[in-house]
Amino acid sequence: MIFEVIYSICFNICLLVVLAFLMTKMGFIQRLLLNEETTEREEEDARIRNICEKLVLGMIFGAFCVISDYIGIQVTGALPNARVIGVLSAGFLGGPVSGIVTTVIACIHRYVIFPERISTIACVLSAMIHGVIGCVVGYRKKGNRQYSNGFLLGITFLSELIHVAMILLLTKPFAEALNIVEVVIVPMVIINSVGMVIFFNVFKSIFNTEDLKVASKVSLAMRTAERCAPYLARVNKGRENIQKIIDIIMEEYHCQGVALIRGMDFLGCSSAFRSIVLTENNYPRLLSATKTYKTTRISKIPLPEDGFYPLYQNHVVISAPIIGDDNQVTALVMLVKKNAYSYRADIEFVTGLANYFATQIRLVAMEEQKEALRKAEITTLQSQINPHFLFNSLNTISCFCREKPEKARELLLALSSYFRNTLEDIDYMVTLDTELEHVKAYTMLEEARFEDRLSVKICARAGDLTCCVPNLILQPIVENAIHHGAMKRERGVGKVTVQVKREEKSTRIDVIDNGPGMDYRIIQSLYGGEKVEHTGIGLMNVQKRLVSIYGKGYGLQIVSGETGTNVRMNIPHQEVKYHEDCDCG
Repeated sequence: MIFEVIYSICFNICLLVVLAFLMTKMGFIQRLLLNEETTEREEEDARIRNICEKLVLGMIFGAFCVISDYIGIQVTGALPNARVIGVLSAGFLGGPVSGIVTTVIACIHRYVIFPERISTIACVLSAMIHGVIGCVVGYRKKGNRQYSNGFLLGITFLSELIHVAMILLLTKPFAEALNIVEVVIVPMVIINSVGMVIFFNVFKSIFNTEDLKVASKVSLAMRTAERCAPYLARVNKGRENIQKIIDIIMEEYHCQGVALIRGMDFLGCSSAFRSIVLTENNYPRLLSATKTYKTTRISKIPLPEDGFYPLYQNHVVISAPIIGDDNQVTALVMLVKKNAYSYRADIEFVTGLANYFATQIRLVAMEEQKEALRKAEITTLQSQINPHFLFNSLNTISCFCREKPEKARELLLALSSYFRNTLEDIDYMVTLDTELEHVKAYTMLEEARFEDRLSVKICARAGDLTCCVPNLILQPIVENAIHHGAMKRERGVGKVTVQVKREEKSTRIDVIDNGPGMDYRIIQSLYGGEKVEHTGIGLMNVQKRLVSIYGKGYGLQIVSGETGTNVRMNIPHQEVKYHEDCDCG
């Protein structure tokens, strides 16, 4: 008998798996799983549609419960089957509306069609309890309908134990109840728990597909941001630069429209938005929400008085905030085609692009503020912010956020320290200790990015770090050693070593890499020879600064061969009054 029960329940679960596969192809199921509900106030027909979809979902699972009753094998007046999976799943996927519909169908059918069986009352009451569990869980998880295997296994196991307990308590005579439980307890509790896990794992394909879409959009956002970077640096020098950014986004993303809006002013827009005029009376709720909450918003069904209303016939509008250093919000607005599934990938693209724009615009603003206060030489250094380095660093940090949050925190602090040392209005001359802290922040980010392909070592004693050096003098050399030395190796680990040694009249600093060596012509160009097309701007800048401050005898000394390069500088122990605010000496 027990083998027949196992076969019956397994057959039930197979039907459920087939049902799950078919459900993954349904648009409204995908919307429910991905939480694709509008963040704006919906019209009555939209709310009714959402409720109808949940009612349909409840009836689908209700039908499965009915079928389970008919195909289940009878055991002394009982019908062991996989009904618990249907009742719980309805609530898990569709929330209270779907859960209640399925529970009502399952209970009424069992009570009306099979009233004579001794376990009917116990089964009806247990189905009600299962329905309550499903509805409560579904309601609490409405923002994220992904469930772990352990949770599904445990909640189904507990639900079936409740079912067994109800049979023992309510089925008379007790001997018959005990006989039923002895036969069904293992198949119902164990197999149904495993079946629930199998059933829900079918739905993971929806999330996997969406994750691939999101990853693709993030990669596209990176490429788009890189193309926009030169124009972001010039946004305050004419709206033609803003329009160029709009054109690049349209070209890369192939969306239906793009606009940058500050207040009621279109800073730039594509043709789809050019007929839109914003006033206080028609100001879109979408923009108000973006400005108020400073979060990305999506609007699908606006009110007729909404300024964007003409755009919504076949489209939805997504708005992400670009927050300036004065906390003023500029909205990056994108128009995308309506679909039956998810907009998460679109939202991730707009959000990532807006965040990058905000970061770049803030950096540009900081540079512009310092330009009038600093000398041309240090201003040039600070303006050489590499957008690739910033975006690569942020991307590296994002990879650590989920699995290694402590490492992500360390890298964020390193990135903050790097840009603080690069951008803040500090003295032209700093202690070597301060300069090395800047280098450590930079190398930490690069080591995290290149993982086990790069190793950076700093060899210095505390007593050797008291001398003063020009601010930002060492990092360009280390950067050159990493990218044009160590990481140019065809195989093995790229190594960079920074050695500091205090001598009688100077402090010697060596930056050594194990790369393939520097082109001899590049070395000669640093010493005034013929300029080479790929001469490093960083090394050339360092060479000019050292010569300008200390004299020709204190420029870079470079020894390079096939086994690596050693770039050396000697910093004399003398008071340098190069900057009137300098405290080093």
